[in-house]
Amino acid sequence: QAGRGPVSLKGGVMASWPLLTVILAHIGTCASWHGTRTHCGFVRMQKLSASCERAALITCKQATGQAGKQVADNRVARNRYEILERIEAGISLIGTEVKSCRAGNINLRDGFASIESGEVWLKNVHIGRHSTTAKYFQHDEKRARRMLLHRKEISRLAKAVDQQGYTLVPLRCYFNQGNLLKVELGLARGLKLHDKRSQLKERVLQRETARELKSFANR
Repeated sequence: QAGRGPVSLKGGVMASWPLLTVILAHIGTCASWHGTRTHCGFVRMQKLSASCERAALITCKQATGQAGKQVADNRVARNRYEILERIEAGISLIGTEVKSCRAGNINLRDGFASIESGEVWLKNVHIGRHSTTAKYFQHDEKRARRMLLHRKEISRLAKAVDQQGYTLVPLRCYFNQGNLLKVELGLARGLKLHDKRSQLKERVLQRETARELKSFANR
């Protein structure tokens, strides 16, 4: 084939057979390299998707392991108030707040709930900043957070607060079996000094009774 004359290409360009052979070889090399690069990219994408799937699986396992876990408890409220009723409520949070709650970085000690314009707002509850999140995406640690309750429940609580002078306080915070963060609110009445004394006497009596029963069982 090398002894033949020039070959006419597209557009009237003339090329000899040796030059045409070199061009065809170059085209084959480029096609082979492009195919290899595409194959490598496909392999990389497969590896990336597999790693993302593993990370998502680990995250799901960690989240599932926290279902039913209590992350905060307000013992001070039980000493200051008489709890008349307990209400489970949802809470509206942003991503960094949920992550901090999963890590147990939440404090209910000075918190309370108020009803404003038909909505229940949880105030003065400290949710610490997430440790691995950039400062720009962080949340306000003591911002007011909206509680998720039915309207009938809100109107009933509003009547109890306005007419009878009761208070809404957060008692504990936990993840339910559906892995959703819930807050247990208490409809409470403030304890007077003699109420606190009688409550303290009851606790001491219960503690001593339990101690005596335990010692009797171990004999």
